[in-house]
Parts: sequence; C-alpha cells; structure tokens
Amino acid sequence: MVKPMRALISGTLLIVFVGCIFIAGCGDSESKKREPINLNQRSAPDFTAQTIDGEEIRLSDFKRHKAVIVDVWATWCPPCQREMPLLEQIYQKYGKKLEIIAVSVDKPTDIDKIRKFISDKKITFKIIHDTNGDISRKFPSQAIPFLTVINKDGQVVKTFIGYNASLETEIANALGL
Repeated sequence: MVKPMRALISGTLLIVFVGCIFIAGCGDSESKKREPINLNQRSAPDFTAQTIDGEEIRLSDFKRHKAVIVDVWATWCPPCQREMPLLEQIYQKYGKKLEIIAVSVDKPTDIDKIRKFISDKKITFKIIHDTNGDISRKFPSQAIPFLTVINKDGQVVKTFIGYNASLETEIANALGL
C-alpha cells in the first residue's frame, strides 16, 4: 500500500513540475550563471552580435531610433514556438517604431534547425544564434521565452517570462505605441 502511494505522489509531483515549466516557460539550467536585470537601471546591457543572416548589430545602435524587444528563446521550447508568430504579428504592426531581436539558445550545432523554424514560421525580425551564451547571460531568466522590453532611451521598461497571449497589448502599453 505504501509503495503504490509513493509512486502516485511521485508521479503527481512530476506532472505538476513539468506543467509549471510549460505554463511559465521552458526551464534553463544556465540561469544560475547569470546576473539579474535590475528594472531600475538606466540602460539595457549592450551587446554586439551577428544575425543568422550575417548582419552585424549592436543593441545600442537602436537607441533614440526604436524601442527594442530582446527575446531569449529556443526552437525546442513549446511556449517559444507559440510566441514567435505573435512576435511576428507585433513586428509587422509596429516595425517602424519597434525592433525585435530574438536570441536563440539552441545548441551550437542547431543552426539548420533554427533556419528551418524561422522559414516555416515566416519570421522576418532579427535572429541571433547565441552559441556561447554571452548575450543570454545579459538577459537572465529562470525560464524561456524571456522578453526584455527596452524603450527608445535604452531603458528596460518591462520583462516577460513564458508565453503571454496579451503580449501585444502589454508591449504597446509599456512603450506607449
């Protein structure tokens, strides 16, 4: 009687744990190495990177021109998969005022998988493959997707963990779009 009860409790706890990951986002074991973003800081952490299309970008280059969303995500993450088409809709609507930079934390060998995902989902905003984790460590979270909303002045104004169906409204409100 005790063994079946333990198995039932263990199974239930496992289901709850996995469910929490998929509701909030996909867990990330690298998060312990990251420094937390202080929402009161004056500016978002800068970075320079090359997109998967070969374009070199610097986050600070958008300052005073456009607001920016930095999205840390992965192709294997179900909430990230649901969020990418929503981000594309937001980009199509606000692209003149808002840049989206999606930072993939997929394995270094997964570039073809990332390209296929982007092609299949018809994503047109900037995609970076963060193979060494330098960028994702600057935008830390316990789970992905993790969005950092940065205003034209370069200040972090809002962050989101996990999939959020009302993302467009919340971003528009945070940035006054």
